[in-house]
Amino acid sequence: MHMRIVVLAVSVLLAFGERGQGCSICDPNFQQKPTLRQSARLAKFVVIGTLSNPRLDGEKGLTDFTIEHIVQNDASLGKQKVLTIPGYIPVDPKKPPRYLLFGDIINGRLDILQSRLVRGTDAVDYLKSSLKIDDRDRVAVLQFCFKHIDAADADVSSDAFHELAKASDQEVAQLAKKLSPEKFRKLMKDPNTPADRLSIYAFLLGACGNKDDANLLIALIRKNDERGNAALSGLLGGLIELRPEQGWAMVQQILRDPKRPFSDKFSALGTLRFYHACKPTESRKEIALSLSAVVEFGDMADMAIEDLRRWQWWELTKTVLAQYAKPTHVAPLVRRSIIRYALCCPEAEAGEFVKARRLAEPDVVKQVEQALEFEKPIPPKKTP
Repeated sequence: MHMRIVVLAVSVLLAFGERGQGCSICDPNFQQKPTLRQSARLAKFVVIGTLSNPRLDGEKGLTDFTIEHIVQNDASLGKQKVLTIPGYIPVDPKKPPRYLLFGDIINGRLDILQSRLVRGTDAVDYLKSSLKIDDRDRVAVLQFCFKHIDAADADVSSDAFHELAKASDQEVAQLAKKLSPEKFRKLMKDPNTPADRLSIYAFLLGACGNKDDANLLIALIRKNDERGNAALSGLLGGLIELRPEQGWAMVQQILRDPKRPFSDKFSALGTLRFYHACKPTESRKEIALSLSAVVEFGDMADMAIEDLRRWQWWELTKTVLAQYAKPTHVAPLVRRSIIRYALCCPEAEAGEFVKARRLAEPDVVKQVEQALEFEKPIPPKKTP
């Protein structure tokens, strides 16, 4: 049950997150923390330097920050070479840590927006170069990051991947056709490539590679180990790009297999959401067929039904309504999702279903209707 609750929380983020929450086939953990470029855009100045001289000043702790290099300047910084940071931060004087500091100075007081520990030597040049790119040109930003995802400097490669993970599904699909597959082949085969990066690499390889690359993706799917399972959404997406018929069949096989763990099915659902976001028209038939399997699987039915409702895809109305009386779908979360779907659905049979539920469960229907009111946009205030 704990796993179900955790994954449900993630599904809410995927379903209702803002545009910047990132692609559906990436680990959501990457989508919360800002990238170096995003942090710099929010700061007045960005500097790199070392910590030293931690001390107590009465009851307050203070630590010096010696500026080595200015990445982004601002008049508030002036010609200061040493900043005094509030807080006592223990430092090894023989090996002081280096940090990127993002901040501002307001009325003479240092306001630190964020700090990042820097281990390598290339982060400054990487960040400076990224800031020269127009943020509105998302493909240019992502192409720049693609060049650095395998950088020797771990700070650089991690941030470059972070930018990719925060891209929308549409941006990922748009980027894919502009890339070369060689780098992804190498990264997919490298056992040192972090498992949480494999999903998007797998899709991008499928989108820019050739049919022979499908064998690598299939091998990782069938291996069914922790590493491959963590990347299952992207592996399935990449296979769909290279061998559509086989890829969609594998998605449906996973969703209909009672022996598959919940996490695998949830990953396959992530693949469906990704294709709805980036290729809704071309993939509608396959997505709907796959979702019908999820609707019939009681432990995940509410997720699929909610997706269908939000997308206003009503072709599975009979399938959705038929689940209400099944013992596998008695959970309140699932039954309420069916009622919510029916309340929004324009089909006549949905209206008949709602009438029946009003007679049998008037309080439940009323509660669902009240919850739906919160989805309505707040009307603009009338100007006098």
